[in-house]
Amino acid sequence: MEGLNVMAEWIVVTGLEGALLNLADEGSGADEEPMKRAIAQLKAKGVPVIVFTDSDRAEVEPIRERLGLVSPFITESGSGIFTPVNQNPFAVLLGEKEGEYYVEVLGCPYVQARAGLRVMANLIAHPLKGFGDFTVPQLEKAMQLSEAAAHRAKDREFSEPFMTPKAVDAAVLRQTAEEIGFGLLLRRPDAGRFSVMMGPEAGLEPAVQRVIAVYQQQLSEDETLKVLGLSAQADELAVLAIACSSAEWTGRVVAGPFDWLAAVAPLLA
Repeated sequence: MEGLNVMAEWIVVTGLEGALLNLADEGSGADEEPMKRAIAQLKAKGVPVIVFTDSDRAEVEPIRERLGLVSPFITESGSGIFTPVNQNPFAVLLGEKEGEYYVEVLGCPYVQARAGLRVMANLIAHPLKGFGDFTVPQLEKAMQLSEAAAHRAKDREFSEPFMTPKAVDAAVLRQTAEEIGFGLLLRRPDAGRFSVMMGPEAGLEPAVQRVIAVYQQQLSEDETLKVLGLSAQADELAVLAIACSSAEWTGRVVAGPFDWLAAVAPLLA
């Protein structure tokens, strides 16, 4: 068995942007030291920290390296689950081995998501601008990223974020995506966040459900997995609560790293 076989009774499932970090970009040096210490303490106590994010693998990897995160992580709004081979905690593998990771793919190949976005734009007779249509400088400006971070943000694998059109009804977008065989994470145009074209099986709920299931399998029959769910977004926390219905659930909306540290403090006592 490669990696670690940790029998985790508690796990933390946390959003990245706005919760674990203020910005999913270059670190803030000493400001991250309390997070690093807390994550190291959780690891020492056998408590995995499962990160989920809209970002792609290339964006998450440097953050994991900085903060010392070693547990599985969920990318692209629930389109992929990555478990480091050298830190694999599962007796039953989650996904296929690809390089340094076991990868469970819930989404679709990026080229399919891009093609689906073009088809949807044609069907609704309205242009849709995805990440692939942005130049790096345009993405820097739109998302307030550095040049290096903008390059990483364009390295999508399973989904295509796009600017939510203001002139098209949300129901039309959802129905059209479904008709052409895609899933859609739809966000309001005024929310300052991108909507996401993804595979029909992808999503935060099914991705977290799979992670919860494999951790529960590690426990004995008389043990119930305990989950602390943290997110800056109340709607994401509601999705987590549904995904973790088979576990003992505690959820909390956190407004940045200080709230996050306060939320995990009881697990470190």
